Amino acid sequence: MFVLFLLFPLVSAFDYSIILEEKSPINQAIYHFPYSYELLTNFQSNFNLTNNNRDLILTKTIDRDAWCAQNICSCDHCSFLLELFSNDNKTVPIFSSINITITDLNDHACQFLDIQTNISLSESIQIGHRFPIARAIDADSGVNGQLSFKLLENEDYFELNIINLSVNEYAIYGILKHALDRELEEQYDLLIEAVDHGLKQVRSSRMNVTVWILDENDNAPKFNQTEYSIQSLPEDTPVGTQLLTISATDIDKGLNSLIHYSIVQPPGISSFPFAIDSNTGVVSLRSSLDYETVRSYRFLIRASDSGLPQSLYTDTWLSISIADVNDCPVEITFIPNRRFQYENQTLFIYENTEIKNLTIGYIRLFDQDSIPTKLSVSLMTLDSKLQQEYELIPSSQINSYILIAKKGIYDREIQREVHLRFVATDTLLTSISDITIHLLDLNDNPSEFPSNPMKFSIEELANYHMVEHPTENSQIVLGYLNATDPDEGENAMNRYELEPNSYVKIDSNTGRLTLIQPLDREQISRIQLKAKAINIAEPKWETEVQVEIEVLDINDNIPQCLSRIQQISVRENSSTTNSLVQINATDVDLGVNGTINYSIRLNSSWPFEINSKTGEIYSRQIFDYESNSKTFFIIVDLEDEGFPIKNQNKNACQLIVNIEDINDNSPQLTDDSQTRIFLDLQRSPFLNEIILFNATDLDSGDNGKVKYSLLDNDSNSLFRLYPNGSLHMTRQINQVSLFKLEILLEDYGIPTQQARISVIVAIGDTNIPAFSTFEKVLVKYSQPKSIGLILGLTVLIITLLLFLCIIVTCILLRQHRRRHQAAIIARKKLLCSSSQQLTSSGSTNTTSSFSVEHQQIANIVQIKPIYYNRRTSDTYTMNTSSPESQTYKILHIPQDNEYYLNYYHHEKVDNHSSDLGYHGSYETGSSSSPSSQMSTRHSHMVNQLPDFVTKCKSVNGGFLVEMNVDGSDEDRR
Repeated sequence: MFVLFLLFPLVSAFDYSIILEEKSPINQAIYHFPYSYELLTNFQSNFNLTNNNRDLILTKTIDRDAWCAQNICSCDHCSFLLELFSNDNKTVPIFSSINITITDLNDHACQFLDIQTNISLSESIQIGHRFPIARAIDADSGVNGQLSFKLLENEDYFELNIINLSVNEYAIYGILKHALDRELEEQYDLLIEAVDHGLKQVRSSRMNVTVWILDENDNAPKFNQTEYSIQSLPEDTPVGTQLLTISATDIDKGLNSLIHYSIVQPPGISSFPFAIDSNTGVVSLRSSLDYETVRSYRFLIRASDSGLPQSLYTDTWLSISIADVNDCPVEITFIPNRRFQYENQTLFIYENTEIKNLTIGYIRLFDQDSIPTKLSVSLMTLDSKLQQEYELIPSSQINSYILIAKKGIYDREIQREVHLRFVATDTLLTSISDITIHLLDLNDNPSEFPSNPMKFSIEELANYHMVEHPTENSQIVLGYLNATDPDEGENAMNRYELEPNSYVKIDSNTGRLTLIQPLDREQISRIQLKAKAINIAEPKWETEVQVEIEVLDINDNIPQCLSRIQQISVRENSSTTNSLVQINATDVDLGVNGTINYSIRLNSSWPFEINSKTGEIYSRQIFDYESNSKTFFIIVDLEDEGFPIKNQNKNACQLIVNIEDINDNSPQLTDDSQTRIFLDLQRSPFLNEIILFNATDLDSGDNGKVKYSLLDNDSNSLFRLYPNGSLHMTRQINQVSLFKLEILLEDYGIPTQQARISVIVAIGDTNIPAFSTFEKVLVKYSQPKSIGLILGLTVLIITLLLFLCIIVTCILLRQHRRRHQAAIIARKKLLCSSSQQLTSSGSTNTTSSFSVEHQQIANIVQIKPIYYNRRTSDTYTMNTSSPESQTYKILHIPQDNEYYLNYYHHEKVDNHSSDLGYHGSYETGSSSSPSSQMSTRHSHMVNQLPDFVTKCKSVNGGFLVEMNVDGSDEDRR
């Protein structure tokens, strides 16, 4: 919402004035008003209102002289205005002002400044010489600040020269009346007395200075003006601006005439805004000006020479008046409706206050600038969602407005604060003032719980050590029934009630729920109760809620095996992918407290592992009855995942695993040397047992029993093998021999396991060295077979190499034939278009062939020799080549240009690369006269020149091609 008004100057209906002496007593009434007022402005915070805001009093002592020194008010006439506001008239507020004038009190004596305590004069100085002594000032104003001076000693030699610098400030100079002689008198004491002109009381001061007589600088600098001034210096003058140049001269010479400038800074001013260049005398601005703080400056400029031993100086006044610019924004003052409390820019209003053109307060505008300007003000709301509508309406008083709320509601629970902004402007500068309307609470809302039902949880008390009758300190806190109330303060306070029960009780003030007896989740897992929150303030709102308490599980039960001892049998060679057995156990706790982890207590070499989650036991390797233990005793530990863990070693499950044998091993000879038997003919006959085979089977029982049998072969009639492994010969043999026997070893298992072994029986003679051992007999009978194998392999390799050479030769020949055929085809394509055959007789025959399809003409000329008759323009050719080899030039020329044909006979044939292609006829023979060759031309385009084309030349408008055709061509033309 935005409202804009323009304010025009009006005449105030109520004005007051008072004349007050400085340093009047404080806390005493200095003026009595007919109405009750409030101070809108308080000059220097020196005033206040008492006696029902009708009496104006001083709160601090006023020092007019200090204000004058600080330019707070004018020294000549010190007065100011206080802005007042009255609401006694219930309809329209009254804005007034009082003018207060402060008069001077003669409370200051003369004060000497810049005292020259050590004055030195040359004895040769002339009579009438003036020298500075000091400055004198009286802080009082008017006649109280006017001074008279008198020299009390040595008035025969000196007299005083007084220069009035201002109303109450003087420069004291001494003038020499009598010639000086240092040898007679080296020093003079000057006692000076200053007396003010006070009417009620006279104040005086004295000062003593000493004048030393020296042997000379006898001229002080002189300004070119007696006083300098700058009128109406704008207060917004930029810092650093050069304002004025002060100039002084000294008639002395050398250092005595070298002048330096300085400012004698007025007393009581902490921040002086001006500076002077000591060499040039340029006065500049060193800090910003403020017309509203100080309106004028008056200070001394001092010019000093550099004379020795005594520097002389002269002072002059510089007065600067400050001109006001519009640099002060409009001051916005908010005066609240007395119905409402107002503090620190915040207005306090009770919610539910009726809104119907409700007066919120009053707005007063004030501009400190002296330049008359038009004022305007606007109202803005800073809240996005506002529940009220506000408006500023003009008041009958000058620069005042009334702030009203036109319509809407005040509900603190919807909007706790309203933020308003006043924007005022004087057509150039803008100022902003914010106020906040804070809504005070009323108990107009019942309490609310965060949820319904209110849910709490508590662990079962197996791990809480509650005694049978618990004390207050040992009670377990479940939580709090924390009902919230949109209201605040006492209106939001509640007391709580809970229905009677034997488990939980409630603190009526805090809503704290405490447990009064242990709970066991395995017996009761949930408690449901009713509770309510009751407002303390009227009206006592009640809010009911359902309370649900969930008993949480703790790990207070240990896992239990369903079967303490289990016994299983596992066949060897069983697969490791399937579990051997699953251990079953239970835990009555919930969640992780009831989740069981299984582990095995076993020897690290045992081939077992367990699924820690399911309790399934697996074998890490396939069992072998023959190599492993036959029985395993396994202890399975149970533990849950709760905290603390229950229980690792107690109540473990026991498992007995028995390994069953299967027939998985075949019989094997225990001694491999039994497969090599040597019989010596010197010990024949061999009628008894030759050897008793010894075979074993790692299986047990029938699976491990072995029987022997001899497989059929040519030696069966000579040998007999008994089931117990005993080998015998059936007849006698008297010559060196070698026999190979195949023996079957078989167990009695189901199914049976078999093994075949080869046994070599060598019959030798120890008396014959070549057959005296088993190895020699074996070598004798196995050598021929090895030689035959080597020869067979050699023949096979040679045959394969010969076959490979034949294949490679055929491939190369076929490729050569294809290349030859491709060359012949290319030549045919070049020559097949011509219908004129070239003969080997050497005569020149001229033929013309007309092609209906191409409508072209070709000119054929043989290379050597060529004869050309210039007179008759006849051309003819002689054949000098052999019948087997002919070289031809084929010339392709334009149809209607005989010049090219004549030109050809004089041109030398150049070599050209074959990738240029060529155009030409394929007719062969000698060239005829040009006139006989004028017919339709026949040309072809060839992408790649054949091998027999040797030269190619481009002639303007045509091509000249040379080719060689030998007698090997099949279709020679």
